[in-house]
Amino acid sequence: MITMLPDRDFFFRLADAAKAQTLPRFRTGLAVDNKQSGGFDPVTEGDKAAEDAIRALISSTFPDHGILGEEHGSVGLDRE
Repeated sequence: MITMLPDRDFFFRLADAAKAQTLPRFRTGLAVDNKQSGGFDPVTEGDKAAEDAIRALISSTFPDHGILGEEHGSVGLDRE
């Protein structure tokens, strides 16, 4: 099995994917949800959309890699 590792250009693509989801929502009065019952851990629609975009790019480019996620949990942590 050949191990594929991300390069700098891939990280730029991830940043661009997140930017495309977050910037249009910046300062638009989005609701902020609290995802922690015993404290305050804010999350917005933009946060969730950015993670969705990042996950999609990782999954399509590196299908054998796992993802440690904040908003949508983790998948494949036993993988690369």
